[in-house]
Amino acid sequence: MSYEKKLLQMKALVKKNVPKEEPKKKDSEVTLPFYTESWEQAGLKLIKNDFGYLFMKETFYSKEHIHGNVALNKLEDAITFMQRSYPNHPLTIAENHPFCFYDTETTGLKGTGVLIFLNGLLKEVSNGLLLTQHVLADPGQEAAFLFASDFWKTSQTLITYNGKSFDYPQLESRWVMNRNVIPKLKSHEQIDLLHSSKRVWKGELERFKLIQVEEYKLDFIRKDDIPGHLAPIIYFDSVKHGNPNNLMKVLKHNEWDILSLVALYIKTVDLLKEKEITESAVTYTNIGKWFQDLKTTDTSFEWFQFITGHFPSENVSMAYYYLGLHLKRRRFMEESIDAFQQSLVEISGKYKMDVYVELAKLYEHQKKDYDLALEMTQQSLLYLEELGEILKPSKIIQLRQELQRRNERIIRKRNISRESAELNKKRVGKPQIAPISDTNML
Repeated sequence: MSYEKKLLQMKALVKKNVPKEEPKKKDSEVTLPFYTESWEQAGLKLIKNDFGYLFMKETFYSKEHIHGNVALNKLEDAITFMQRSYPNHPLTIAENHPFCFYDTETTGLKGTGVLIFLNGLLKEVSNGLLLTQHVLADPGQEAAFLFASDFWKTSQTLITYNGKSFDYPQLESRWVMNRNVIPKLKSHEQIDLLHSSKRVWKGELERFKLIQVEEYKLDFIRKDDIPGHLAPIIYFDSVKHGNPNNLMKVLKHNEWDILSLVALYIKTVDLLKEKEITESAVTYTNIGKWFQDLKTTDTSFEWFQFITGHFPSENVSMAYYYLGLHLKRRRFMEESIDAFQQSLVEISGKYKMDVYVELAKLYEHQKKDYDLALEMTQQSLLYLEELGEILKPSKIIQLRQELQRRNERIIRKRNISRESAELNKKRVGKPQIAPISDTNML
C-alpha cells in the first residue's frame, strides 16, 4: 500500500473518532452558586438577565424619612430651588433630566483587577425614594452585574461623594473590560458632593471623609458600621463560604453612604438659600467666594454684604476683603477703602499683604495721597518678610521686586507733586505788576 493511501486511511479514522460537540447550555441550565438559598434568605433576590445572574436588594423610604437632622422630603424643593435660582451652578440638576444618588463598593482602590461588587443607586419614585443595590454574584458574572444598572440606557446626573475621582472611573474601567459583551456605557453628568463640601466648609472641618461630614454637619452617627477597608475581604469570604451575614452589613454601610448623600445635598442647598444663620461667618464667606469663582458677581457681592452686616467685624475680615474688591470694581472707591481697612482687623497670611497692596493702589491712583500710598507699600514690604513659611522663595523675590518698583514710583510721584505745590505757592505769593495803560501814563 502506498504512503498516500495510508495517510488517507488515517484521516478517515481521525474523523470517525472526533467527539461530537456538546450543545451549549441554555440560560436555564446555568449552575447557580451553592449559596443562592442562604443569600436569598438574608434578603437578597436572585436576578437573571441575558448575560448571567446577580443578586439585588431594594429598600423603600417614605418622604417622611429623616436621616440625621435632615428630612428627605426636602429633596424636591432643593432641586427646584437650584434650577430656578442658580441654573448654572455645579449643584444644579438640569430640568427634566433623570438623576440618581450613586455609590459603589469595590474589591480594591486601584488596578485593572479591581472589581465593583456592589452598585447602590437611589432614585425618586412617586411616593418616596427607592434604593436599589446590585450585588456581584461572583467575579465571573460581571457582565450581568453591570448590565443590571440602567447606565447603558439613559444619560443621567450621578450624585456621588468623590465619584468623579473614584466611583465613576471605576465604573468606566469595568465597562471597558466588558465592552464586547454588554451595550456601550452612556455619558453622564456628575455632581460630586466632596467638592461642594470642601467649598462650603473649608477652614471649618479638618477632614472631609464622609463619616466626619455626617457627624459634624448632619448629626448622624453610625452604629456597628463595617469599616470600608474591610468590605473586599468580607465580599470574597461571603462568596467562598456562602455566609451572607457580614455581607449584609456591607450593604447597610452602602445604604448609609447613599442616604447621607441625599441629606448632604439638601443641607448644602439650604445654606445657599440664605434664610437664617445656622453656620459660622467662615462658611458663608466660603459660599460667597464660591459664587465669585463661578463669575456670579452680583450674587457674590450680595453674600459679602450679608456677611458683613450680620456678623461681628472681628469674624468677617475675609468677607470685608472680598467686599472691598467688589466695591473697587464698581467704582465705589471710598467704600472700597473702608472695607479694606475693616479687613485689616483680623486678616492674616498672604491676604493681609494683598490688602496693603490694594490700599496702596487706591491711595496712589484714586486719592492721589502719595504719603498713605507709600505707607501701605512699605507695610507690604515689611509684612512680606513674615511670609517665608507660606510662599516659595521665588515668589517672595518676585513680590519684593514689584513692591520696590511701586515704592520708587510713588516716591517720584510724591516728589513731583511737592515740587508742583511749591511752584504754585511761589506763583501765588509773587506780587502782581499792574499792566501799563495810556491812563497811567497821563
